[in-house]
Amino acid sequence: MKSESIKDKNAEAPEKAYELLSWAGKGRDITVRDDQYEFPWLLDSVKLCRKKGARFRLVDSGKLDRFQLEWLAGAGADLYTSDEARAEASDLEHVNRACQKGGAFVAYFHHGPLESEEESSSISFIDLKDMGRGGIYFYLSNREMKRDISRLNELAHACRKGGSWLVYYLHGSLENSLEDLARNKTWIHVTDQIFHEPEDPTLVLDKIRSAMSAGAKIILHVEKGLDLSLLRDVIKTQAFVLFKSSLFDYRSPLRALERKTRKRKPDFLSYYLYSIFLP
Repeated sequence: MKSESIKDKNAEAPEKAYELLSWAGKGRDITVRDDQYEFPWLLDSVKLCRKKGARFRLVDSGKLDRFQLEWLAGAGADLYTSDEARAEASDLEHVNRACQKGGAFVAYFHHGPLESEEESSSISFIDLKDMGRGGIYFYLSNREMKRDISRLNELAHACRKGGSWLVYYLHGSLENSLEDLARNKTWIHVTDQIFHEPEDPTLVLDKIRSAMSAGAKIILHVEKGLDLSLLRDVIKTQAFVLFKSSLFDYRSPLRALERKTRKRKPDFLSYYLYSIFLP
């Protein structure tokens, strides 16, 4: 999903606001933070962008209030938000309903723990599940915090019921208990590090096959490089493979595999904003 990112520190400059409108009129997808431009410029740009058949991705910094977000969502802006920017479940549910009316969606990255409903310091887990059942797309990572697989399963099930899905960035070895996540059509990002663990690569490949056959969508990010035959076996599982371009030059035998995998791209909702970045 190609995107034009508009970056500027001076949100008040009229020429920059007109530049945003100019991009919106070109029919290209736009990604912009909500604190870069004033609300009226954002709203006009969203309407023009969607009229031209492109997507307008609004990254939530917490600057705008709920009602402004609802206006933008109703006009067709896709909202990329998180618990760090907006921690009121009711606000997100209202904006999500506006998104659905405007043909857009809410992508929500949850950085914090999956708290129990008794906790008051974060969005409660029961609220998170309600958000999933409402159709909000969820993104979580275990890079900074260990995740309870049973909680992930519950959240993935709620998302599937709501017509969205859970995207899980898995760092470290491939877990054994992925069956429920797989049955709930979860997208799982992993790196080639899973094949550099002490575990036999053949067993890791079997885990990928099992998860894929159960319904999971796996995206393998090749960062360090793998044996050519092993890569071919991974591709045969129908997992998506994304290569780090610096891995090879034009003479590398990996080049042909990279061209082949490039033709089969994962859904743009299977990653949070950018496919090459693993949070």
